[in-house]
Amino acid sequence: MKVTSIFLFASSSFSSKIQTWAEGMATELHSVQDKNADFFEQTDSLLIFNQNQELDLEIEELKARYDKQQKPVHKIDLNGTLQVGVTNLALWLDATKAKKLLVVGAEELVNNPNLERYLGAI
Repeated sequence: MKVTSIFLFASSSFSSKIQTWAEGMATELHSVQDKNADFFEQTDSLLIFNQNQELDLEIEELKARYDKQQKPVHKIDLNGTLQVGVTNLALWLDATKAKKLLVVGAEELVNNPNLERYLGAI
């Protein structure tokens, strides 16, 4: 499941936690300083990690922006079934041909033990 580029927010503990995984998933890894910068135009899809389908306001706003531009969005629920989540991600990447992902997740996900399981399985 290689993608061309993964964009992560620089000031996020979630991004710090998944940086090694992201480096293995993409040819290029970009650290985004400003959430309102032009990175949005450089990405073609949004991957959201969440727990129990809950999204904080900032992520909801990002999702709405991608939805408005009709760019693909995929959510992985860390408290859902591992194999279903991994399979759905692979199918989504294949179907959308997503190559430049913005990957986001709430800060509290770094304490979710399922995050490591998902990152190891993807």
